[in-house]
Amino acid sequence: MSTTGDTIRLVIASGLLGVAALWMLSTVVFRVSGTWERELSPSEREAGAAAERITLGQLGPLVTGRRDVPGGYQELSGILIGSSVWLTRRDHGVRALTAMGFPEPVAKKLDGEVMAKMELRLRGGVLLEGTFMPQKVEFTHQPPRITRSYFLASQPRRYRRLDAVAIAVEEPAAS
Repeated sequence: MSTTGDTIRLVIASGLLGVAALWMLSTVVFRVSGTWERELSPSEREAGAAAERITLGQLGPLVTGRRDVPGGYQELSGILIGSSVWLTRRDHGVRALTAMGFPEPVAKKLDGEVMAKMELRLRGGVLLEGTFMPQKVEFTHQPPRITRSYFLASQPRRYRRLDAVAIAVEEPAAS
């Protein structure tokens, strides 16, 4: 004979399984895998900013990614819920961090640390729009050490999915 407590546990377990199943199904509908290029603002284009590309991979709700930069790379990891993705960026490579203005001893401490967070929403399958929150790291030069770090105010960010590009191959000239 079933008791009220058993029925409630069964309803809760069924509800949780249903939510988990819907979440997994949503990851089939909302795909963020691929290469994305950041759309620069007019002022960034005028300043000569270079295109920023990230490559994302997705396994169910788990999202990982990478962006190669001179002297290192940026590693992205996060989670997809519906059409929203939350990513954390870790910067790797002492050379890349020193190029950002950090003294080498500070760069060694920051290597592999979280340097930014992003909250993005998939729009029409081709745009990721949302916010970017960089981490500000304050430090002293003598002695080189980190004195404080905190996240700055959100900045708008927009990425466009890149389609496969056909590469034209030249035929060797007949001799």
